[in-house]
Amino acid sequence: GFEGAPSPLTVGLDLREFKNEEYIIRSHGQNMLIAGGGSRGTLYGVLGYLSDHLGCRWYTRDVVKIPSIATITLPKIEDRQSPQFEYREAWYLEAYDTQWALHNRLNPSIVPIPDSLGGSYITYPFVHTFYNLVAPDQYFKKHPEYFSEVAGKRIGKDGQLCLTNPDVVSIAMATVFDWIKAHPHANVFSVDQNDGHGNCTCTHCKALDEREGSPSGSIIHFVNQIADSVHKVYPHIKLQTLAYAYSEVPPKNLKPAENVMIRLCHYNYCSAHPLHACENHKPYLDRLTAWKKIAKNITIWDYYTDFAQYLMPFPNFETLKHDVKYYADQGVIGLFAQGNNVPDNGGGEFSELRAWVFSQLMWNPNRDGQKLIDEFITHVYGTSAPYIQEYVQMLHEQVESKDAYFSIWSEPTDVNYLNVSTIQKADSLFDLAIQASQKDTALQSRVELAYLPVLYTKLFFYTIGGTAYLSKKDLPASLA
Repeated sequence: GFEGAPSPLTVGLDLREFKNEEYIIRSHGQNMLIAGGGSRGTLYGVLGYLSDHLGCRWYTRDVVKIPSIATITLPKIEDRQSPQFEYREAWYLEAYDTQWALHNRLNPSIVPIPDSLGGSYITYPFVHTFYNLVAPDQYFKKHPEYFSEVAGKRIGKDGQLCLTNPDVVSIAMATVFDWIKAHPHANVFSVDQNDGHGNCTCTHCKALDEREGSPSGSIIHFVNQIADSVHKVYPHIKLQTLAYAYSEVPPKNLKPAENVMIRLCHYNYCSAHPLHACENHKPYLDRLTAWKKIAKNITIWDYYTDFAQYLMPFPNFETLKHDVKYYADQGVIGLFAQGNNVPDNGGGEFSELRAWVFSQLMWNPNRDGQKLIDEFITHVYGTSAPYIQEYVQMLHEQVESKDAYFSIWSEPTDVNYLNVSTIQKADSLFDLAIQASQKDTALQSRVELAYLPVLYTKLFFYTIGGTAYLSKKDLPASLA
């Protein structure tokens, strides 16, 4: 609520009803109100006013657009917003810059925004926690039965837990309670499988999984026991578990407890086409539908880069443009977009572009993704933008066909769009882009970074004998 006498700006408003990141911008005459809920609402309201009403932009860590306006007019404003996703994280090093993430209204967990600036959405621990819950170093020697049985042998490395062992449940439960006490401000606590496979196939786990038609059966059975105990003491606390790799298929009969959040992973499907426009995604979409029927809360972990080659040209902008909206329409409450988080200073293939577009769509998935891409290219690449735009369009035109396919583990030799003529055309476009940037050293540096994947492609093919991409006399200049 608001203190003092009522005014036209506060009529009908009760901030106690606002969600943590929800805000309102309201004008009346020469006065304006910006107010919001929780630790971030008012802060995001100020940023919303600057961006949505005054045209300010924070495209990259270095490229910021602050319009020069002699007089700020105050039209009638009634703008109430809250994000479509309560959790929004883009896995690019550039997106973990605190000021950039704050201005673009992400709330990352891996590198959280400090509490003094409104805080973040905290998942603790972030992911793959089975060995955090029951540590092999502590228990495997005396109790190998606590860990996965694979091919008749208990393993304490590169595996999982024996989820039907009651002692494992008790130890894991105690660990979760310790986490909750040590991290009272966390939004959700992870009780989820390790990376890789190695799920337990002992008699009890196997019987449960066979009855449920998926290894997710023993996982949900395990997590629910912990969730029930947590709920009795901390009714507001949520636990999270993965539906990933071997556990992507939901169980036939079991349902996650109401305080259990499912993090469904869209792992290694087609990267050329969006979810709604490619048969390759159908098994995953069927599983999403099935999880929605039994789980109250679902977040998504999706993959938007090439893990085999971070610098390889990767024309997946159709997924970037459309998938966020698809997830929003399905009622998903959070999205982790795993991109090319290159160590040190970043610089993966168009990582800043992807991070910015994701940040805008995660807040409001109804925005036009193509217009956002075009806006970024226009303002970040300036006089060189037309050539960058043509390069991007050229790559994406080659993967429009329904037959086109590339994945998050593709090599340059696997894809159809890195042929000699395409790379030669890309070279010509970047020659023009670099010429157009010569009067601005900062712009030229950004153009050269965008050109790096083309050079990388030429060098890759040269090393395997593709001399048509790069001649020996051109090699020193390319390496420089």
